[in-house]
Amino acid sequence: MPDDIDLPDWVSEPPASAAPHEDSAPTRRADLRRASEEQRRSAARRAARHDSSRHDGRAPGRAEQHQGRPDHQEPAPPTRADRRRTVHDGVRRTAPERRETHIEMVPGETVGETRRGARRGAPAQGRRRRASTRTIARRRGVAALGVSSVVALALWTLWPSEESSSPARQTADLTASVARSGSDPVPAAEELPPSPPPAAPSGGTPVPKAGSGKRVPVALPGIAAPTVNPNRTIRVAFEVEEGSGVDPQEAATIVSQTLGDARGWQTKDRVRFRAVDADAVSRGDVDITIVLASPTMTDELCKPLRTNGQVSCFNLRRVVLNTARWTLGVAGYEGALPAYRQYMVNHEIGHGLYHGHVECTGAGDVAPIMLQQSKGLDGCRPNAWPTLP
Repeated sequence: MPDDIDLPDWVSEPPASAAPHEDSAPTRRADLRRASEEQRRSAARRAARHDSSRHDGRAPGRAEQHQGRPDHQEPAPPTRADRRRTVHDGVRRTAPERRETHIEMVPGETVGETRRGARRGAPAQGRRRRASTRTIARRRGVAALGVSSVVALALWTLWPSEESSSPARQTADLTASVARSGSDPVPAAEELPPSPPPAAPSGGTPVPKAGSGKRVPVALPGIAAPTVNPNRTIRVAFEVEEGSGVDPQEAATIVSQTLGDARGWQTKDRVRFRAVDADAVSRGDVDITIVLASPTMTDELCKPLRTNGQVSCFNLRRVVLNTARWTLGVAGYEGALPAYRQYMVNHEIGHGLYHGHVECTGAGDVAPIMLQQSKGLDGCRPNAWPTLP
């Protein structure tokens, strides 16, 4: 074998004593030489590409393509890695790498340790389970309390009371619906009494049948505020016919006190009466005007209702109080003229609040305010207030 061929250490020349075959020896040597040359050239090319890519930062094998010219570098001498590669029968082999795996042996738990660990973990799980159960129970209790409160409030609001289901309030639903619609209250007057009105008291001044026909505005004293939260405000004005034979200031005080009394409509219908002056009346900023008029003017203001100079009425947003009844009263209120005047105001104002006539609930019962008490009590006891005692 020639001396210039660089072979791995483990490849040795055949012993000199062993004479090769004449036909196979030259072929084998030529193959080894060609394989060695090819190996050297391949190693040189790989080394050149590796060095070029390491210097310019590009991937191996792309340096020549990026520069646009072929590789003209001289082959590099073989490296130690090349020498470790072996060539046998034209096949290149590489010795496999050995990797050492370190396995750490952990002793297993004994049965006693496993049981002790289970006992230590059990209380924490129990605490979490109990806390979750308490939380769910508390949430359910709060939800049940809320539902019960809503149901109780609904029942308290909607459950009919004794007063609301009585005949005195049988038109309450209709009244509320009409009030919300914005239409005017229905005109109403008490039926004529079966007997003529009582005569003037002995020694008193006769009641004038007619006055001057002129209505004079009279300022109402301040009306007391309601004791309940009102739902709406009713603006009220007061007028007195000149020459009707009544004291305007005294009448204004009676009207104001009656409207502001806690037993009146402010409590019953949750309204607020507010007195207005003459300027407000002239501008039309008024809801109800109370007029104290003579029998003749009462008949004129109450048309087409029939009053015959004897009873009062509500018509066209006016409460018309007959001075004959204001001065003389009726048989059912004999000896109680102030109470009858309060009844007159409250009964006619009730029509202005969309309430209609009702019947007596029974013998000996307190008369509803909307009973026609000027006509008769029908067995009831006299009552001048909307709120029953």
